[in-house]
Amino acid sequence: MSADPGQLVDAVRRYAVALDTQVLTGPGVCSGLGAWLLLALAAGGGRATDADLAELEQALGLPADEAVEALTRLLDDPHPAVSAAVARWADEQSLTGDLAEWSVPERVEDGPLPDQEGADRWASERTDGLIERFPVEITELTRLVLASALATRISWLSPLTELEDGGLGTEGGTARHTVIETQAAGPVAVITPRSTSGLAVLSVIADPQVPREQVLAAAHEIAARATGPLDGTEVTSDGHAWTLTEHREVRPSFREVVEEWTGWVPSWRLVSDHDLTGAPGFAAACAALEAFVLPAGRPADYEVRQSAVAAYTATGFEAAAVTGMAVRAAGMPPEQEVLVRRIHVRMDRPHAVVAVALADGSPWHGLPVFTAWVDPVGTR
Repeated sequence: MSADPGQLVDAVRRYAVALDTQVLTGPGVCSGLGAWLLLALAAGGGRATDADLAELEQALGLPADEAVEALTRLLDDPHPAVSAAVARWADEQSLTGDLAEWSVPERVEDGPLPDQEGADRWASERTDGLIERFPVEITELTRLVLASALATRISWLSPLTELEDGGLGTEGGTARHTVIETQAAGPVAVITPRSTSGLAVLSVIADPQVPREQVLAAAHEIAARATGPLDGTEVTSDGHAWTLTEHREVRPSFREVVEEWTGWVPSWRLVSDHDLTGAPGFAAACAALEAFVLPAGRPADYEVRQSAVAAYTATGFEAAAVTGMAVRAAGMPPEQEVLVRRIHVRMDRPHAVVAVALADGSPWHGLPVFTAWVDPVGTR
């Protein structure tokens, strides 16, 4: 039995909320979907113990067979604004013969283990150059690697106004604005530029007293509504992130009350490198994959990392994430120190950004693809 699209969206969203809360502790960007795809692929390996399988399925939010089927549907029916690639690379001579029994979906790129240069090239090609290096190191002890890549480049329907203070101005013709009551964070303000493609990029800001994890949860709550009209509450007074002025004038209108919205959003760019080794589901996934390593190479070690980048400008939005999971035989050298470059983003207060795929009739419809936590510096 396969999961319906709504079940898949709910499962990915729950995983994304859990992952975002764990890794977005400051300015950064990540893709819960990119990590979920690897767990779904690993779930199809058929080597997990009952306990590990239960942990995997709990993280996935779906039974293993339904998760693999969902992965297949996403790859078979690509989204027009989001490129997606999933790969399995194996050093078959150093793995058990059981690997041959693991049949991956047809569109999963399945092949021999590349060297570091080959993995880097794959990351660059699958993200149109947005990410140039594969996040996991390929060593002589690497036996099995699972990888996913997601990327998007979209344009706003009309460019946003570049303001003298460095921010971007929005109005009714260039973006949708609303105030929405949420369960996670109470009333939030939302700005969504009108785009030329099926990807909605929602900036969501809550009261400054609301904890970060609740703001992220609220952003995903709003993203869940993005597949339909984002109806908000009536604004009759100032709020934590908006002001209200009223006056009367004579103009042609069939309505007694005319609302005119404007907004301020930052132009920002974020680059992140996340260690996902302790992220939900990966301990069980890697334990299952260890069963393919020859006995002489056990206990195997594993590493899970994600590199992600996103930029929000006057003309559009671009983002990419490459997630890698490597299983290494015993004797692995110490981990290499990783250089993490963080770019500080200007806005009036911290807020969450979620990019959600929109495509009626597609398995992608409603999926949160990227999430960002944007921290302010010196805005007004």
